[in-house]
Amino acid sequence: MKITLLVVGLCIVFVSILGYLDAPSIISQMVHSIIITNTGSTSSSSPITTSSMLHSMGYPSRSVVVPIMQDSFLGLAIVGIGMAGFGTIAKNRKRQFTSQVSEEQDKKIQEDSKTSEMPQTSLRILQERLAKGEITSSEFQRMKKLLDD
Repeated sequence: MKITLLVVGLCIVFVSILGYLDAPSIISQMVHSIIITNTGSTSSSSPITTSSMLHSMGYPSRSVVVPIMQDSFLGLAIVGIGMAGFGTIAKNRKRQFTSQVSEEQDKKIQEDSKTSEMPQTSLRILQERLAKGEITSSEFQRMKKLLDD
């Protein structure tokens, strides 16, 4: 299992759900920071209203921005679900590939053992070590050549 992909995907889903639910307050905080930056005043008694100031700056209204931001968080959630799904599926694919490779190596080992003159016990030990993953196939071939000599 690709545990990293699974964890990252689930974290993205969690963050996107929180972002979706909190989008209206995030927009309000951003608008508030824009007003403070541009007017230099934190009081609400300013003669310039928030909507007229944002409209003059070319920003869309809050009722337009909030759904867009929520849709973005939904898209992010879909990406997170995809990553988590891939993380769980990747486990099965890897096992299938590994078993296929080990079957091919077993066939090659059996063919090599038929033509080899080395004692069967040494070859069996090497085969067991290869099957357990203690040695790689290149190490197996190298050790087999050493035993043949």
